[in-house]
Amino acid sequence: MKIALTYRMNHNWDVRELLVEYQKLLQQAIDEIWENTEWKEKLVKHRYRIEGGKYKYYTTTRLIPHFPKTNEFKRRLRNKLLQNWPFAKHYVDSAIKTAYSILESWRKSYLKGRRRRKKPVVKRSFVRVKTSLMKVEGSKIRITVEPREKYLELDYSNEWFYERVKDWKVGELIIREHDVLLTFSKDIEFTGRIKIGIDCNLMSLDVYHPERGWLKVDLSELHRIAETYDRIIDGLKSIQRKAPKRISRLLEKYYSRRRNRIKDFLNKLAVQLSREFPDAVFIFEDLNKLKIFENGSRKFNRKLSHSTWSRIMQKLSYRVPIEFVNPAGTSSTCPKCGRKIKPRNGLVVCECGFVADRQFVGAFNIFVRGLGVALSGGKADDLLPDEPRGELRLVSPKSVVRVDLNGRAFAHILF
Repeated sequence: MKIALTYRMNHNWDVRELLVEYQKLLQQAIDEIWENTEWKEKLVKHRYRIEGGKYKYYTTTRLIPHFPKTNEFKRRLRNKLLQNWPFAKHYVDSAIKTAYSILESWRKSYLKGRRRRKKPVVKRSFVRVKTSLMKVEGSKIRITVEPREKYLELDYSNEWFYERVKDWKVGELIIREHDVLLTFSKDIEFTGRIKIGIDCNLMSLDVYHPERGWLKVDLSELHRIAETYDRIIDGLKSIQRKAPKRISRLLEKYYSRRRNRIKDFLNKLAVQLSREFPDAVFIFEDLNKLKIFENGSRKFNRKLSHSTWSRIMQKLSYRVPIEFVNPAGTSSTCPKCGRKIKPRNGLVVCECGFVADRQFVGAFNIFVRGLGVALSGGKADDLLPDEPRGELRLVSPKSVVRVDLNGRAFAHILF
């Protein structure tokens, strides 16, 4: 498995002309692809909720974009973009690749109803540098701007991250006005084959490990940080009209503090999770937060907006292998007989006699689905042969762990 890490490094180069020209080039590439996009009609089924928890369905016709991707089109596009381009030719290839990436990202959002049929506009100034434009010697990198005329040089040996990546392969770079983003990659072999199921909840990550049982990772501190700064920010917004300039500066300061403290917590959470389960494959649900918003109250939705599940998964993916499973029914299926069950006061009670915490059931069913087993029920003795007791009796977690903001491992609170 390949792991990639990205680090930021400041520079003192004068790259304003390169940034401006690349931004124009990238927008021109998007414009050309957009103008040659084929729009095809497709019948799409929609639904809306009616009384009794039921849905009413209807169909509409949507226009689906299909971008031109033939070699002939890309060749014509490249030749057109090369006209009057003052820098190395490989930047044109980089711009075409980035343009397709931007349009594919827009397409996904458009199909989900989050974007209108409007062409993307490049607003950020950056330059994506391909490896063919770089020469790497140890920690020194030379970037070609104009062949045999102009180069940019950097050395990351004195940066704080050097020891982490000194044996890693250097990938593509992104140049911005005042800094550069360095990408490093390394192929890592994971010897362990254990899979663990993780149920993402508002105040915890519930982990089911086939040997260690159920562990609960407490996230209440993360929500306390978010809610504390939200109260400060809401208070400042309520008096912003009285002193707009001063309050705007304060808002910027507290937004930055909130962002940095959450980022620090998530980084330490990812590190400590990877140390707690070093040889495990992490199984998560493929969650769609927007669907959860539909049925929640205003207070619940605000708490849900504080959840950072996707960022937790993203940071973990740099350290450990991650897999995703369908979330349907993981918290509402009895792991013993397969019946549909409804949680009451945090517990699930099934007609077969099985009683357990809802969050344990969610984590366990995610684990089972990660093994490739359907949640259709079965005998308890056959459901999980690796379970030490051969049956499901866990109702309370074996331990609750909290992120130690001053350490490198979880703080365990045993029951």
